[in-house]
Amino acid sequence: MLSSKLFPWQKNKKKRTIYKNEKNEELIQELRSEGITDEKILTAIRMVPRELFTEKLDEAYENKALSVECGQTLTQPFCTAYMASVLNLRGTDNILDIGCGVGWSTAVISKLVKTVFTMERFKKLLDIAKKNIAKLKIENVQFKLGNGFEGWGDKILFDAIIIGAASEVVPVKLLESLKSNGRLIMPKKYDAGNQKLLLVTKKSGNFEQKELLDVKFVPLLNEASVK
Repeated sequence: MLSSKLFPWQKNKKKRTIYKNEKNEELIQELRSEGITDEKILTAIRMVPRELFTEKLDEAYENKALSVECGQTLTQPFCTAYMASVLNLRGTDNILDIGCGVGWSTAVISKLVKTVFTMERFKKLLDIAKKNIAKLKIENVQFKLGNGFEGWGDKILFDAIIIGAASEVVPVKLLESLKSNGRLIMPKKYDAGNQKLLLVTKKSGNFEQKELLDVKFVPLLNEASVK
């Protein structure tokens, strides 16, 4: 539920719309300056109002992670855009999204692919995500409450998998859920406590790994869902 506090720019609908559009465009330009040049990704971010997903309305369009309920975060826009770019998502792809949180990244990704299958272990967050995505009239997202380490199940194979939380290991059941030439991207945690985005590609039954940039994500919990 959003805060009842009104900032000056919220008191007038026209000013609010202008402010939102200006801040969103500033975010888009910042992403461009950081190397995000895929117009499909930038358009997807432009189409999903981040203010819908956070109580921190004055920070909604800043390029940073924002805290949400259950100790989780709203992913930094650059990270969402970068992961989508690295995965080279296509309109025919079926994607597994681990850790949807309140749904912002899920909504952005939904604009780029055929179907998003998204999992969240906190029922409270999953319910919020469902409501947020319904408000945007997005219909190509399927939701499941569960432990992301266990994967979606149902013998479904995915073109790509996005893990929105850090783990010291790549979950085996998620690797088994990739199609041939499928891609998985996740923040991997190392012994020193640092994290790097890791891209895993399945080729001829083998898995190739490539380390990318340094990041900081909340941990991926190998635990049962919380109702």
